[in-house]
Amino acid sequence: MRSAAAIARTALVALIALVLITPVLMPFVTGHRLIVVDGGSMSPTFERGDLLVTAAPSGADLEVSRIVVVGEPGSLYSHRVTEVERPAAGDVRARLTGDANTVPDPGWVREADVFAVYLTHIAGIPAVLVRALITPPGTIVLLVIAVVLLCASVPRAAPRPARRARRSPPPLDPPEAPAR
Repeated sequence: MRSAAAIARTALVALIALVLITPVLMPFVTGHRLIVVDGGSMSPTFERGDLLVTAAPSGADLEVSRIVVVGEPGSLYSHRVTEVERPAAGDVRARLTGDANTVPDPGWVREADVFAVYLTHIAGIPAVLVRALITPPGTIVLLVIAVVLLCASVPRAAPRPARRARRSPPPLDPPEAPAR
């Protein structure tokens, strides 16, 4: 029967594996992504460091008041749709504005520019913890902890009893002296 400590170690290793794998697999399995807010243009809705949980764009995401993430990885930003134009030609375009901004963004955004659509966000201490875990240093720390836990749960071989040296049995009869 496994000890409670062994079960707890196994559960902790499984939890660490889940934490490490979820952000990697989430976009492929559900289409959701975690995006870190790195500016203040959407304050007070989002603050710098919050994590946005986003969905993949559907192609019909430019609706007034919806928050969208536009740009390319490395230069993404999230703003709210404040105006939508639907010309007869069918190419929808929208004007975006950050909640903290008093004027709309210059230029228009098209459906093809939408990288992701806002679903919800994680703020405060939970956001700090998730960011710490999904960054490379956090991932390394979790991997080290998992390896240590796995090594601690490997059963050690039981020590073998020391072998006694074999002795020749004592002779039963003294050896006879050779005849001369």
